[in-house]
Amino acid sequence: MGFEITWRKDVFSDAPQAGSAEKFGTLGINFRARKAANEEEWGAAMAALSCEVPAQQSAEAPTEKQ
Repeated sequence: MGFEITWRKDVFSDAPQAGSAEKFGTLGINFRARKAANEEEWGAAMAALSCEVPAQQSAEAPTEKQ
């Protein structure tokens, strides 16, 4: 399982309206991706991506006046 950008270039640099593309940071890319071959490979990849998230304290619900 994986993903990589294999090529990146400012393909609009010589275009007549290159300024518009440059203003938005437009790039051309080629990429390669491969999905997991089986559940075991998928599980190993997910385990490598796991991270601990700090517990958040829940806010107390406002009390109603009676």
